[in-house]
Amino acid sequence: MDGPDSALRRLTREAGKLLRPYGFHGTEASWTQVTAGGVATIRRTRTQRTWTDGQQAIGFGLELCATPRAWWEFCNWRDGVRGLPPTALEHATGPGLIDQRGLSEELTGLWSLRVDPAHRARPALQADVDTVRAELPVRVHAYARRALRLLEPDAYLNELLAEPNPQAATWEAIVVLLAAHGPGPRLDDAVTQLRSSVADPHESGADSAIAYLRGRAVPV
Repeated sequence: MDGPDSALRRLTREAGKLLRPYGFHGTEASWTQVTAGGVATIRRTRTQRTWTDGQQAIGFGLELCATPRAWWEFCNWRDGVRGLPPTALEHATGPGLIDQRGLSEELTGLWSLRVDPAHRARPALQADVDTVRAELPVRVHAYARRALRLLEPDAYLNELLAEPNPQAATWEAIVVLLAAHGPGPRLDDAVTQLRSSVADPHESGADSAIAYLRGRAVPV
């Protein structure tokens, strides 16, 4: 019988196999799919180890990241200004603002792999392993669909625009994604909102986003 760490590795491999029919590929605990709209990534979360009455439990789950192509292009431009090498699209991340929104607590809560105290070898509790295995298909489906849906044309942008109280980071992303559409009233308004959302535009992403627009010959 496998210990919790071995059970975790086995379940992680099962998650990867379940993601393949959705077009995701990868190794270890991270799987990606590059599309025309950007890159979708599903990862196993970092493990959280706790001890109760001397018995270890491993907490883990899944997380997703959708990176629109326009955001990746902006980040590579920004890194180039800073003298940093470009990032390949399949390794891109961000903006990281809305990725798991709309997923229920049942889909975002951590699983737990506990030690079976009834066995001297301290294997993973079979009931915990069975729970994760039973719930994996539903969770994988939800995460894959959500990540890919956010890469559909303007899907990420439209969800950001629907935010009831956008903060500076949200306006930065809105400006960058709107820039792909060229100049217009929506972009003008977003730039105004970005400037007003920070105390000092030169100490935030506002400065980079506005410089990026100027580099694309967009008047701001």
